[in-house]
Amino acid sequence: MIPLLGIVLSVGLSGILLAAPVFAATRQACPVVAAYAGPPVRSVPDEIWRTMSHRSIDGELPRDLREALSRTLDDIVMRVPAASVAVAVPGVGIWSETRGLATTEPDTRVVANQKFQAASITKTFTAAAVLQLIDEGRLRLDTTVDRWFPDVPNAGVMKIEHLLRHTNGLVSFNVLPSLGERYRSPADAIALGGAEAPQFCPGSNWAYTNPGYLMLGLIVEQIEDAPLHEVFEKRFFAPLALTDTVLRQPRVAVPIVGGHASGRPVIVQDGYATPYAAGGIASTAKDLVKFWQALLAGTVVPESALHTMFSEMPAMSADGQSLYGVGVQMYDVPDGPGLMLGHSGGITGFTSIVAYVAADDILVAALFND
Repeated sequence: MIPLLGIVLSVGLSGILLAAPVFAATRQACPVVAAYAGPPVRSVPDEIWRTMSHRSIDGELPRDLREALSRTLDDIVMRVPAASVAVAVPGVGIWSETRGLATTEPDTRVVANQKFQAASITKTFTAAAVLQLIDEGRLRLDTTVDRWFPDVPNAGVMKIEHLLRHTNGLVSFNVLPSLGERYRSPADAIALGGAEAPQFCPGSNWAYTNPGYLMLGLIVEQIEDAPLHEVFEKRFFAPLALTDTVLRQPRVAVPIVGGHASGRPVIVQDGYATPYAAGGIASTAKDLVKFWQALLAGTVVPESALHTMFSEMPAMSADGQSLYGVGVQMYDVPDGPGLMLGHSGGITGFTSIVAYVAADDILVAALFND
């Protein structure tokens, strides 16, 4: 299991560095129905679901395993300023620890339960909130977004499902030089992407893009009549006792470790709140493992919705080893850990991953401040 931990981390971190596909931009009106012609799709094999259960991870891992994991963490923090790592074995227990330097200038040690930016792992929370609203009959996957965003290109044929699956065709605001490092409101960030010519007609292709998840966050807020951080608190953080997880808000200080690039601190004024529903969560590895265990056990969304999240997933990479569903990713690395269900993330100064490794029946999460 110990060598596997390093492999999982390297696979996840390579997944977040994938180059965005290049498409011919289009401004023409898109048809009501656009035939999908994107990367090949796969779904999670049925046998995976037969291994899922409500097994608890509340216990403690065996002492020899905890000691081995601790040594592995010692090796990890030789290469990054700090890391928050958690490993859980369903039916047995969980181990987690945060170690290293919160900042390197000056050297300042991390403290227990100090938060790291989780970046795009936030998308799983947003997708789960949307699927809960659908289960409650308050939203539909096939609802078009023009009622909320009439000015977004192709809003009349762009559906909630297109936002969830990254098949909406919008240009991602985070690749635009005009974004900058200062805080941008969700509406401003959506407008930046919407001002660009769409990459393709909704439903016809796939490209990882953040505006769709910002749009989903605002839709959830309108339906719930509450800010998204309160929705997440009510639906996830409080029920699952995720006491070290928050959704960043502008001008609200959070005790997180400092971000770094190649070991040097990076300064982000208030920009960690900009990704919002697409990447604004700060958390610990232990909390992320707890959330994912609950998700895969069917206690966050209904079982049918969980299967939808991992169905018809387009390949994110040419080798087909990384695929994307509804706010979730699947990795299939035959010469490594095999099939993994999870999500990875990257933002200025931070990288992250959480994954269920099917062959070994374990959950792993790691957050780095570099």
